[in-house]
Formats: sequence, C-alpha cells, structure tokens
Amino acid sequence: MVGFALAEFEDLLLQAGLYGAMRAVQYSIPQSTQHFYAILELYNLETCTFFTPIGEMRLALYEMYEVSGLVIGDAPSEEYVPSTEELHLLKKSDPLVYETYWEVICHFHICGQVTEWRSGGVKQMSWANYLFPRVNKTDPMTWLAPSTNEEIIERISASTSSYTIESNEDTFKLDMIFESFHHQAKVLMSDQDLLAGFLIL
Repeated sequence: MVGFALAEFEDLLLQAGLYGAMRAVQYSIPQSTQHFYAILELYNLETCTFFTPIGEMRLALYEMYEVSGLVIGDAPSEEYVPSTEELHLLKKSDPLVYETYWEVICHFHICGQVTEWRSGGVKQMSWANYLFPRVNKTDPMTWLAPSTNEEIIERISASTSSYTIESNEDTFKLDMIFESFHHQAKVLMSDQDLLAGFLIL
C-alpha cells in the first residue's frame, strides 16, 4: 500500500517533503539494540528529552508506550475537534486545507457507517479498504470510485437524510437544514484528499 501511495502521490509527497520519510519506512526499519542503548545514553533525566546532533528532542508518550509497553493511562493521545468558529477562520485563511478536511471527514463518516463503527471508531484496515479497494487482493490496487445515486440512497435510507436545527446551535441559525454527508461520495476524491486519508493510516 505504501508503494502504491509513493507511485500515485509522488509529486504531492515531494512537495510536502514527505517522500523520503515514506520511502524510508516502506519496508519497515529493523530494530537495533546498539542504537537503542546509544539513544538512552543521550537521555536527559531532568527534562525528559534526548540530546541529538540536531538539537534537543522528546518522544511522544504514545511512542514510548509502543517501544516500552508500559501503561500510560486511558488516553495516550487526544483527538482535537475544531469549533465552528475555528473552521470559519480556516476557510478564510486556507480554503484548500478546509476543503480537504471536510472531504476526508465526510468519507470517514461514510466508512464508519458502512463498517458499523466497530468499537466506537473506524478500524485501520476498514479505512484502508474503503479508500483503496482491493488493498489485500492480488489484483492491482485502485482508489475509491464515486458512489452512484442508488448506493447513496441505500446508505441514506439506513440513516438520516437531513437534519433541521431546532434552536440556535453554535453559529447555525434556527431551521437551517443540513443534507446528509453521504452526498459527498458522488464526487471523485482528489489526489490531495486521498493522500490526507492515507496519512491518517
């Protein structure tokens, strides 16, 4: 799957400065005990950081959990959901990021409904199979095709087709109607949006 992304999104990855990093981990990085102990020797107990040739660095708690297996509590990382006001500011300051955000969020919710939100979220392989059908097959991988009207109507019939605000909510006024996020599936996802979806993995 990483090889597919490297080939299909090469220009975007180069532009974002991520191509080298993705290429480096394509076949995983072998663990080295000697390097691990060498890093520990650079550890600064007072600041919980490491001294490296490029400066002082720290490891995220989640990374330490993955390396050590030590318990770090119930929430190793916390998701942040931007407020409506922040989204309005983002739409004005960086419309491309705003559009990509909404595109990926809509498809994430579609994937969640299709896979029945197992364990309160979307599993990684479910998301991978949604964005890139045949990811585990011997046939060449592809990416998500637009949904037909029939598919969208079938999905919507299993959920809510629209939502009408019954009181002022956040910056939205009374009686404003929101259409179902499923309609977004009619549009072919751009390379940029697919890459964002891939990076979530």
